[in-house]
Amino acid sequence: MPERVLEIQALTPQFWRDGRPFSAADGTETAAQSLPLPLPITVAGFVRTQIGLAQKVNWGNYQFLRSLHGLPIYGPLLARREEIVLPAPRDALVYQKEGHNKIMRLQPFRPVGGCNLPNGLMPLRVSEDVKPQPGYSLWRQTDMEQWLLGETTLPEPMAGLPSEQRIHVAMDPSKGKAREGQLFSASYRALEQVQDGQYIPYTLRARAALPEGHQPQLLGFLGGESRPVALRVREELSRYWWDCPKSIQEAFAGLAKGQLIRMVLATPALFEDGWKPGWLKKPGEQHLPRGLAKVRLRLVAAAVGRREPVSGWSLRNNRPKPVRWMVPAGSVYFFELLEGDPSAVLESWLRPVSDSEQDRKDGFGLALWGVGSYAD
Repeated sequence: MPERVLEIQALTPQFWRDGRPFSAADGTETAAQSLPLPLPITVAGFVRTQIGLAQKVNWGNYQFLRSLHGLPIYGPLLARREEIVLPAPRDALVYQKEGHNKIMRLQPFRPVGGCNLPNGLMPLRVSEDVKPQPGYSLWRQTDMEQWLLGETTLPEPMAGLPSEQRIHVAMDPSKGKAREGQLFSASYRALEQVQDGQYIPYTLRARAALPEGHQPQLLGFLGGESRPVALRVREELSRYWWDCPKSIQEAFAGLAKGQLIRMVLATPALFEDGWKPGWLKKPGEQHLPRGLAKVRLRLVAAAVGRREPVSGWSLRNNRPKPVRWMVPAGSVYFFELLEGDPSAVLESWLRPVSDSEQDRKDGFGLALWGVGSYAD
């Protein structure tokens, strides 16, 4: 089945939640924040729903629902105009010094006298004690490519999607009046902005191999409050997705045993061991993420953000799903190559590396790969 890119265009500001409760009715919660981007499972569920709606499926058909649930949907990636932009890698620190913005690369090193990190992990060296500079939460793919190649260049400043806050009043339906003192606010994400007089549109993209006849319905509702969006099917995969650049392929071809490989998460990941990939302890086993059964890697360091929750509602069981904890996008893992062809890991370029097969089908853990080095 040929893979295609599904492009989502928001028709109104969007509201993406992570499953945490929010209720203005009892006055305990007064503000709700949208996530910076929708979770992978939100986009995967939306695309599968659009396919089912286009086929006018009977939603009680268990076999069809099971088939639809197994359809891999990889995303979302954010596109700014026509270019993909990605979460900033957490081994990069942009800071200001003497009035100029600079960038620091965090690299693993062997401390004199050792350290108490588990399993032989190394700390990351911070060359200066500085505070991070805001406004660099997203990186252009060209800046990311240079970073993955090991070049230390300052990226173009780019903050996240603009936030739009709205104030609401809780209503008493029996009286048709506002409840006294019950104001609450909700912050939405707009997928457009005007910057320096220029209109900048954003879209969300996902990659999928749609079976014959599985065309999605082109108008639908995404995320919380059922905000409307339009869906377009892009046939030109290499134009609307980001294939592994030739420069990175060449860099991996020159890697030798003992050198470092970096893995940067483009979407949040779910691992068996919390922050650490469970496939590291299963070298050579079947059903691992693509290409990873062909190499043996040793984790030497990691730059991982604070864990993030994911939950939702199970239609199958008619109850809330249990909360699980994700490794946030932008987290970076440093691996030492022990055995195998390092180019094999590029089979997982912008493909999921989560441990569970269903989590991979839902798009958790899309990975970028780059070369790494130890601090001097």
